[in-house]
Amino acid sequence: MIDISGHLRDYKQECGFEDKDNFLTVNCCGFQKFITKNFARHREKGRLDYQAIYIIKGRGCYKVDGDFVNVEEGNVIIYKPEEEQHYIYDFTHCPEVYWVHFTGSGAASCLENTGLTGKKVYNIGLSNTCIELYKKMINELQIKRSLFDQISNGMLIELLSQMGRRHKELSNGTNRLKDASLQKVIENMHSSYNLQWTVKDFARECNLSTYRFIHNFKEYTGMSPIEYLTKIRIDKARELLLDSSLNISEISNVIGYENPLYFSRVFKNSTGLPPSDFRKEVHS
Repeated sequence: MIDISGHLRDYKQECGFEDKDNFLTVNCCGFQKFITKNFARHREKGRLDYQAIYIIKGRGCYKVDGDFVNVEEGNVIIYKPEEEQHYIYDFTHCPEVYWVHFTGSGAASCLENTGLTGKKVYNIGLSNTCIELYKKMINELQIKRSLFDQISNGMLIELLSQMGRRHKELSNGTNRLKDASLQKVIENMHSSYNLQWTVKDFARECNLSTYRFIHNFKEYTGMSPIEYLTKIRIDKARELLLDSSLNISEISNVIGYENPLYFSRVFKNSTGLPPSDFRKEVHS
């Protein structure tokens, strides 16, 4: 299992943390990828805080209204304080999830204002914007630069707002992002990010001109195809810098950059730090 997380405090407790003195507080945030073993979590009495789990790949089995149901990728599960949490991940389904625990006197109203109340599971589709917000919160909570807590709290409000918007648009049938060929291209980017793709390759898969493909792709993701692919590669590089002993040249090759110096420049442009400094800060 790959397990990456960041925490507000230097200590943990299974029941979580409640904070009514502040409007909103991110307690912790993380990512999990299940590769070789199944995983089960059962908190019979729940936690003291809220939790939002976003399935970005595969599926999970969650207890909803007393019954276990399979929840596919593109869905968000919201747990309230002191609500039973019981879910299982079968590694054969290749599940990948992001999660965030949060609390505060305004947490309930934030969920209500974004339309994330009244049920447990919300379909929002696959959103690079939401994924990036999770990743940025993890990064803030890991490195803990000045005002990291305030920045994380602001990102949480944006995350919940983005989730609420996407759920509302999908529910109203106004979503324009269901093109199967675009979805296939994005899946290929995530599974084969190390290959030497070109925009023409992607456009050809969609039977579109390069111009039309770029336009449609940007409308779907909010960024160009190259920007999207670069983010996937840099996110994988960050994961390897955190959880592997590979050197910079090896990581560069793994994620699809033949030139380590070019990789270092791209990484610094994306994160603000060279790969070596990023690794030192996280492990210091």
